[in-house]
Amino acid sequence: MNSIKLVIAKKEIEFHFGLGFLGELLDSLDLSIEELMKGLQKNPFKLLPKIMHGAATYASLRKDEELGLSLYQLTDLIDEDGGIVSERVSKFLEAFTQSMSKDVPKNPTTKIKGKRKAVLQK
Repeated sequence: MNSIKLVIAKKEIEFHFGLGFLGELLDSLDLSIEELMKGLQKNPFKLLPKIMHGAATYASLRKDEELGLSLYQLTDLIDEDGGIVSERVSKFLEAFTQSMSKDVPKNPTTKIKGKRKAVLQK
């Protein structure tokens, strides 16, 4: 799932995910992936609207359109729609999380090439 459309406070907004979005988001926030996830847990009220706005802006740019919605306006729409615990924000978070882990193997395996090293036991 690279994008999702949600109706937030009666306004349909498309959010786009993927490598391009994530790269732009991390650059604009000057964060690493680890810092982004920690920041989201630490203060979702501040970071979540920024992530959502970045995903909406990226979706608009891909279509050569203007979003026409400032971060403050989007934050107001989120508040009007029930805040960060609303059903739509939960759907956004689910899609965002899936986009971050969709290509990560569930059971990573490590293959060792060559001869195995001897393990000394006492």
